Amino acid sequence: MIAVNTQTMIFFQSLLLGAALGIVYDLFRIFRVAVPLPAGMIVVEDVLYFVFCGFVSFFFAMTVNFGQVRFFILLGETLGFLLYYLTLGVLVIKGAQKIIAVVRWIFRIIGKLFLPFIWLFRWIGRHIKKIIGKSSQNLKKAVQKNRKHLQKKRILLYNYYKSKKSISLKKREKIKQGK
Repeated sequence: MIAVNTQTMIFFQSLLLGAALGIVYDLFRIFRVAVPLPAGMIVVEDVLYFVFCGFVSFFFAMTVNFGQVRFFILLGETLGFLLYYLTLGVLVIKGAQKIIAVVRWIFRIIGKLFLPFIWLFRWIGRHIKKIIGKSSQNLKKAVQKNRKHLQKKRILLYNYYKSKKSISLKKREKIKQGK
């Protein structure tokens, strides 16, 4: 049996734990405001949050109450969460929304300032791409011409084995003799 003063102390600790879990949940909410996510990802975040809460509540019960689950511990966590969520949580989310809006506005202004440079780099990139494309086509044509030219003039070693059947017997003997 746990003394009443110990139970009261554990209840207040569970209130603080519930508020701390509310702060963690606000981190998820702030991330959702900053980065819009599809509904499936929000479900995944909520599942991760509840798994985290389950582990934290389990370890809390193990450390303060020797693993015994008591109703007043669960009630304290729930009340602590709700007190934070309905009071400070509202203020935190409103403040975070304003901060995120200001940061987005700053990035928009910076983006507008750098827009001419972005256009310039795109224009330069397109022209470089055209030049590289034309030069690579010319290079391919030159390599193909040289290959054909080499094959017509003489029979190289790599061509000799590939086209062994097409070479006459006299030419083979001349090649072997080095003439």
